[in-house]
Amino acid sequence: MNKKILIVDDDEDLHTLYGLYLQSESFQIVRAYNGKQALEMVEKENPDLIVLDMIMPVMDGEEFFTRLCTEKKGLNIPVIIASVNEKIPPKLFELGNIVTTLKKPFTIETLVGKIQEALAKKVS
Repeated sequence: MNKKILIVDDDEDLHTLYGLYLQSESFQIVRAYNGKQALEMVEKENPDLIVLDMIMPVMDGEEFFTRLCTEKKGLNIPVIIASVNEKIPPKLFELGNIVTTLKKPFTIETLVGKIQEALAKKVS
């Protein structure tokens, strides 16, 4: 069964790039363009992993992750933070399962490697 990845980012071009490449690696892709949509998608789609941008309209990544961990009990979903912002609030690491952070820009191969590592740990 293909692992389901939720991409949470407001950049349409990144959705296209991530989607095409990750689908070619046999991942199923679910998309959200802000934290509010992402909370709905977590309930509906039950993703295996989330790739999360921090700076978005409507609801940013910090609020999404906080609500995911406190309201939705998303503590077991691995999250990769992919953001231009290097300063991730330390409290987020205490809340849930942030497996790594990637500073944009990064290569798509780096993202795929981090996703594969995180999913391998989730299985074991």
